[in-house]
Amino acid sequence: MTHDSIKIQERKAAEAEAVKKLDTVAAYYNLAAVSDPSVIQYTGFTPNAPRKGDPALLMPQGVAIYQGPVSGSAAITVNPLPGVILWELKVGEGDLSIESNWRPHVFNAGETMVVHGLTVDREHGFRVRGHNRSGAGPWSPPVTFFLK
Repeated sequence: MTHDSIKIQERKAAEAEAVKKLDTVAAYYNLAAVSDPSVIQYTGFTPNAPRKGDPALLMPQGVAIYQGPVSGSAAITVNPLPGVILWELKVGEGDLSIESNWRPHVFNAGETMVVHGLTVDREHGFRVRGHNRSGAGPWSPPVTFFLK
């Protein structure tokens, strides 16, 4: 390989990594725009239109909840989904049929999902959905877990 071809490969790898990180940032802004659409306007981002090649996200499968590393915490796992760049997790406490009882959390795909500050000796509900560059997929059914 020549010196130029090595530099080209390095530049393409750096560009791909930058695009991946910017896609994650854009996904956070799109997630914020769900509750406040004006957030997109004042950040300079434009709403994402579906892109060719972006898979339609399916409902997450294999959502599992475990006792977290410290009291009042829970660890959450979900089977990987192609195209997901971040996970939106909601944790509910009390009457799970009331939307205001659910608190949002966001994790990058591949990041360990651990939620702290939960009430011990109480049942909590957990639901998750994936986001890609085109937006959010469907929510998983709620999974309940009694926190110790």
